[in-house]
Amino acid sequence: MMPRARLTLALTAITLVASTLTGCGSTPPDLQQSTATELQAGVRNVTAAAAAGDFEAAQASLEAVQADLLTAAAADGVSAARAADIQSALNLVSADLTAAIEASKPEPTVAPVPAPSPTSVDNGNDKDDGKCKKNDDGCDDED
Repeated sequence: MMPRARLTLALTAITLVASTLTGCGSTPPDLQQSTATELQAGVRNVTAAAAAGDFEAAQASLEAVQADLLTAAAADGVSAARAADIQSALNLVSADLTAAIEASKPEPTVAPVPAPSPTSVDNGNDKDDGKCKKNDDGCDDED
């Protein structure tokens, strides 16, 4: 699946998770309406930036959505279970955005490495002239 298609599906999943509210009853909903509205606006920002190919802006918007989710969870605007579901969707989108950012970077150009220049072979003789005077047992270090 192409990264944009996968990203769009993940963003849609976040929207669905964030927008689904529990029914009526005496218990508070898993997600307060104001929190859902705030998260949906953030997801729209992520979606718009990703659709425009501005993955860095989409990543920044996603981080803002995550901060809003953490704030809402601390203020009981979202239940722990719902926050975990939304966070899972955010993690998927973040991974897709990271992959899209990496894929959009140009390939680094590698400069050709110059061929090494020929060097003299070390023959074990410490003299600078590179010559070895032969005697019965090999090279003699003395002149």
